[in-house]
Amino acid sequence: MKRAEGNFLMATNVRTKYANQLFTPATVAAGIDEVAFRGLRQYRIVQDQPFDLSDTDAAKALEEWLDEEQFHYIWRPTFIERDALRPAITTEYPELEISW
Repeated sequence: MKRAEGNFLMATNVRTKYANQLFTPATVAAGIDEVAFRGLRQYRIVQDQPFDLSDTDAAKALEEWLDEEQFHYIWRPTFIERDALRPAITTEYPELEISW
């Protein structure tokens, strides 16, 4: 295995673990219940890392669960705050917003 391939696999593994942590239906359901109890009608899964996780297996499984539970959802663009010393290549990534 070449170094680039190993680094790609490491990055993919980290993103997969992060998606599995964020998009667990039980965790999302608890978050939805918490904001609904406060009278709100939408819940956004805020990511700490600017990764596009919309194509992960965990995100697709969560979308299926949301469809079964009749929630509405959309992947909204989230803009990365720019650092003048380290300009970003990409300026946005999608985060999941759920409404009811």
